[in-house]
Order: sequence, then C-alpha cells, then structure tokens
Amino acid sequence: MSEYVEVFRVEAKSLLKNFQKHEKEAVARCERVFGDRQDLSLMNMQHVVAKEYGFDSWNELVKAERWQLAEALIATKNKTLHTPLSVDGRKGAMYPFADGKGTVGLRREREGVDLVNFQRIYANGSTSPYLPLDAMDLSQYDLSKLNVLRADYDAYTLWPAEAAKRPEGFEPAEFLEKRKNPGLGIRALHKQGIDGRNRAAAVIDGFLLCDHLEYHDNLKWYERVDSGEPRHGVSGGELVSALAGKTCGVAPKADIYYFSALQTENKQRTLRYYAQALEKICDLHEERLKEGKSGIDVVCILWGIVSELFQNDDGAAEMQAAVKRAADLGIWVNSGHLDFAGNKLWRESRVCCKADGDLDNPDDYTVMPNQLDMAKFPELVRNTLCFPGGGRTVVGSVRLDAYRFSAPGFSLKPYECGLFVLARSVKPDLTAEEFWRIGLETGDFRDGIGVIVNPRQLVTALRG
Repeated sequence: MSEYVEVFRVEAKSLLKNFQKHEKEAVARCERVFGDRQDLSLMNMQHVVAKEYGFDSWNELVKAERWQLAEALIATKNKTLHTPLSVDGRKGAMYPFADGKGTVGLRREREGVDLVNFQRIYANGSTSPYLPLDAMDLSQYDLSKLNVLRADYDAYTLWPAEAAKRPEGFEPAEFLEKRKNPGLGIRALHKQGIDGRNRAAAVIDGFLLCDHLEYHDNLKWYERVDSGEPRHGVSGGELVSALAGKTCGVAPKADIYYFSALQTENKQRTLRYYAQALEKICDLHEERLKEGKSGIDVVCILWGIVSELFQNDDGAAEMQAAVKRAADLGIWVNSGHLDFAGNKLWRESRVCCKADGDLDNPDDYTVMPNQLDMAKFPELVRNTLCFPGGGRTVVGSVRLDAYRFSAPGFSLKPYECGLFVLARSVKPDLTAEEFWRIGLETGDFRDGIGVIVNPRQLVTALRG
C-alpha cells in the first residue's frame, strides 16, 4: 500500500469530525455523494474523499499506483491540498505534517542575509553574493537594486507589491516560468523528437524527493546505498529536473536511475557507497541491453570522484574499479570539474543568461561570478567548453509541484549529461571524447568566455 493513502485517510478522519460538528462545508461535501443523511461513518467519509479525488471508490484509491495518487493530490480541482505534505528524507516520500497544518511560514529575516548590501555573511565572516530568499517575506524591502541572478527564490517568496521596489522589469512568476527553459536551442531539438526517449541516464547524489511531478514518470529506479545515516538536501531533485524534468530538463523523455548515497561516514569522506552505486548502475546497464533497450549512457555526479585529491580516501580502490568497469561498458562517468580530472584538454565553465536575455542566444550569456576569469587565461579559452550552469528554474522540495529559481545552481553537470544523452540519440556509439571534441568544434566561441556549446550544431555534425 502506498504511503500516500495515509494522506487521504487523514482527510477522511477530518471530514468525519467536521461532519459530526455539522460544519456547512463538510455537510455539503457529504450531501453531494450520499444525499441528506445523518448516519455516515468513517468508511463513508473515505468514499467521499475518494470520489472528490477522481476515484470511483475507496478500494480503487487504495489500489492505485503511487504516481496516480500524487497526481490526484495536485490535480487542478485540488490546487490547495486539504492535507499539506512534508518531506521524509529516509524514503524519498511525502507525509502529512505532524500538526496537520503544514503552512509555509514566511520569514522576514534570515540569519546572515543582508538585504541592504545584498550579500550573505557566514558565521566565519566570509561572504557570498548569492542570497537564499526562498519562503521569505520581502514585501517591506526596497529590492530595486537586487541582481535577480544572485537570488534563490520560490513561489512562496513574497515580493514588494510596488514595481518600483522590485528590480526593473522583474515579474517573479513570469521569470520563474521562463527560466525552466534549458536554453541554447535545446527545446528546438525536442520539437524534432530529439528528447532522450528510449535512452537512459543515472544520477548518484543525496536525498531525492522521488514523487515530484516534474520527473516521477522518468524515474525508473530509486535505491538508497549507504549505512542508513539520516541526510538532508535538495540537490538531488535539482539534478534530476535539470537533466530529465518534463518541463525544465535537457532530456525530458530519458529514463533515470537514481542512487542516494553518502559522501561521508563518521565525519570522514568515503567513496565506498558511490562505488557500490556505480557497480549497480553497471548491472542495470547490462540488464537493459539484455532486454533489447539502450544501455545507460551517462552517470551524473557532482563531486570529482576520480580526482587525485581523493585517491587515498576510503573506498578509492573500489571506485577506480567501478569507473573502469563503467568505461569498458561505454558509460560516461561525468563527475567533478573536468579541469581537475587529469585531462587538461577538457575544461569546462559555467555560463548564465542575462536576466533580460534570450535564453537561446549565446550572445546573451556571460561567465558566472564563481568561475575562472577566462579573460586572464587566453591560452585556455579555446579549450574551454561552456554550459548553462546557473540561473535556472528547477524543482523545489516543499511540495510535489514546487519549483524554485536556483541562482548558483547545480545545472552544469545535468546539462552536460542531458546533452550527451540527446547526442547518443543521434549517434549511439558516441564517446565522451568525441562529444567534447565536436562540442568545441561546433560551439560558439566568445573571447574572454570560452566556447559556448551549440546543441543544434552539435547534433547536425553528428548526423553527418
């Protein structure tokens, strides 16, 4: 039985309680199903709830797939959930809040967030230009000088009502929707049917909200591989949505295999769980091939598991063996920053589209603030392949339909991996080396920035 059934069960109990108090709304809901009756039981209330959510009976609701229940909760007729949900990181699922309220509490202040000088100040005194403004009440602030490309926010963030107190031309909801576009012509490829269908990618990271509507249809495998220690974080959802989300993903039709694994254990860094996950990905790759499907094209990992910096870590030998096995199977393990991966011909950089720019026009992109200033390294600039790596809308973790604008973002790796999946749709035997070389040859060179990847020209070249 799906854990979501408990959400509907709680609502049925609440309905019975309110019906017994003769509250008008509860009585009206029951009358629409049973007419004018006073002798209704909890079982009857369960039937009412099932009908309201589009099921013929409670029995049908109980037997439904968890994805069907998730979609029912977010259906148009139920935009506001009767029973708000919260995250359970252990199972990657959603449950009712303990207090039954579950309202999103807006903060007027957040520790370390300076909304006068627009910077974040950490406890050790260091600063960052990126501001976490998710679920904040900003209505009383003058934000006209705020750089929106350096602010994380979501649909719950309350902005000043006066346009003069917001950045010029900034409409939060419109901007959030617009930035779902991966950019640089990716959606044009989707219209041609190059969207990752019949291909697969894997991701290894931390906690994942499995049932988010943006990607749950793509999620073919979820497994937790570690010692069972509790964990938190939102990067897993950002990675999957940027790679294969149905509205913000580079490869929106690709199958996703997700492994949740710890990077540390007993306060020490470990590669052991990532190595175990990678071995399982190799097994799944071979199973797909036996079933007549394409294998898993790429594994997306944020941190540099193959870096020399980690060669003496716990599990390093297991990781090296797993990476070799993946390479022998034709799986690209894309991890960390390529300029630290031992291959000095492979350099990458993150670029971001200007706030008022055209997401499909490379001329409107610039290097992100936390990247190497390529203007100081002219000898490297022509060997640096640039991908959108921030300033994107991705999934949020507070609801099954939540989205947030991620300023610094984690979208470089999933953009690379998603584009590699699209490229293999055209040339199934494409290697990572060929992908990078052709990307540099077909990209749009911009002095002081690097070679901005051109997905359409890349695909054209692969087609021959």
